[in-house]
Amino acid sequence: MNIALVLACLADRFGGPVAVGKGLGWALVQMGHDLSYWATAAIGDHPEEYPSTDSVHTYGVDWPRSWYHSKSLACGLLAAASSFDILQLNEFWPYPIYVGSQIARRTGIPYVLRPAGSLQSWTLRRTPAKQMKKAAYLAIAGNAIMRNAACIQAASTHEAENILRLRHRGPITVIPNGVDTAQFDGVDASESEARWPELKDRPVVLFMSRLSAEKGLDILIPAWSELISSAAYKDALLVIAGPDYRGYQAAVEGMIERHALRQSVLLFGMVRGREKASLLRRADVFVLPSYSENFGIVVAEALACGTPVITTTGTPWEQ
Repeated sequence: MNIALVLACLADRFGGPVAVGKGLGWALVQMGHDLSYWATAAIGDHPEEYPSTDSVHTYGVDWPRSWYHSKSLACGLLAAASSFDILQLNEFWPYPIYVGSQIARRTGIPYVLRPAGSLQSWTLRRTPAKQMKKAAYLAIAGNAIMRNAACIQAASTHEAENILRLRHRGPITVIPNGVDTAQFDGVDASESEARWPELKDRPVVLFMSRLSAEKGLDILIPAWSELISSAAYKDALLVIAGPDYRGYQAAVEGMIERHALRQSVLLFGMVRGREKASLLRRADVFVLPSYSENFGIVVAEALACGTPVITTTGTPWEQ
């Protein structure tokens, strides 16, 4: 089967949706399908982050950039549409998903929609103006994107229930995200201490996700301040690893400063590959205090490394 996987972007710094999208593509190829990736190329992308295949098509972004609007992507996807058996649309709000659904309808190709949690978190921690903008888009275009999908793929029953609350009555399937545990083989926790000597002989609590408002760092940082005020935890370190998302790192640094935590909180930025794997193994506890997650792939990755996890009722994970 010839499958087109449509995403807003392919850069790792955009977090779980991209990682899971690329993982899905890899799995489909392993099953013997012909797969191509279709996405925009954002400023600051590194081509080495893209899937290692010739079938990667990336295009420049037009105004409005925040929507990942790309006329060239639309033209390229339409020109190749006759060769596709099915489109897999990854996420919901960006322009590539909208235009992918339009091209699919125009050419009679079925498409599967994987919202990647975006349909359950859009009302969280948003200004009234942004909520109104999302609601308008849902009414004008979004409901049709869902209604015309051959199937909506949810990563958990939690996400499926949220989609049903939007009065969607079409087919929904729940397919949990998978983790390739081979990426952790042969990786030792000591590699993290060689890379970051400040971790040696100290208890480490790890947060690893993009630095974004919905990830709950405004819960974690004040709680950390209370925890280390106890003599029993005075040597503990909180490691925050992840890329800045739309400038939110400045807010995180402000919280760290206000709570006088410079000596007990480390910001590592984006980590990949062996560094990521060794950090997950080195952590004594992993914490993801998100307000909402459709799955939380990094929770599965931490558990695959044998690291205990603390998360919130905003995620689908249960004891």
